[in-house]
Amino acid sequence: MQEKQHYPNTPTQVLLLKNKVYWLKYFLSYFYLITVKKIHSNFNPGLCIQLEAGKLLLNTTNANYSYGSLHQVFEDAFELIDLQNSNPKSVLVLGLGAGSVIDIMQRQYGIYPKITAIEIDPVVIECLKFWELLNLDKTKIIQGDAFEIIHTLNEEFDLIIVDLFIDMEVASLINTPEFLSKLKSLISHQGKILINYIVETKGQKNSFAEFQLSLITYFKEITGHEIMGINRVLELKI
Repeated sequence: MQEKQHYPNTPTQVLLLKNKVYWLKYFLSYFYLITVKKIHSNFNPGLCIQLEAGKLLLNTTNANYSYGSLHQVFEDAFELIDLQNSNPKSVLVLGLGAGSVIDIMQRQYGIYPKITAIEIDPVVIECLKFWELLNLDKTKIIQGDAFEIIHTLNEEFDLIIVDLFIDMEVASLINTPEFLSKLKSLISHQGKILINYIVETKGQKNSFAEFQLSLITYFKEITGHEIMGINRVLELKI
């Protein structure tokens, strides 16, 4: 298992300089959550860029969308699936956010696969400019509804990451035959699918149990990983 490394937060420093955020706020972020920029979104209520412990985060009213707890979830998930040795050449990301998963692959694993990323919220895509060290040369970003756009894709991917939330709720269309059958058709023979799910409330736990039963119809191998208490990352193989 690869040992986690901590990297200097140079993207944060660039943002602080460009937007004239005083270094006092950077210092105070080690004691308080500092809001750097509030962003109006038609999809994500309370969307904002915040500083926590000198690290830049993309948050909503109730959830972290990139570089906070979600970053930790995928750091752990990538270790559990041994991303370093699987070294995917093509990746599909459903729910890009501000690119946490790309950042982990590039900075912690030195992996630069061809990426197709779908994100429904145009202002979230616009936020990518604040993380300047992301290398997006091999990334194709499509703005739109993943449940619609996925049906226009025909190539196979070595890794598919499904992180489709509105605030703290998993998108309901994730548990439909149309989506799951298409998802199965897009994964390569030796590929893996990772699906992030939150199971905090009774309703979420019930829907997660139903979702797992649905997956049996489509996938031969289903492995559940419990991460950070309320997150479940499902690893699927055909």
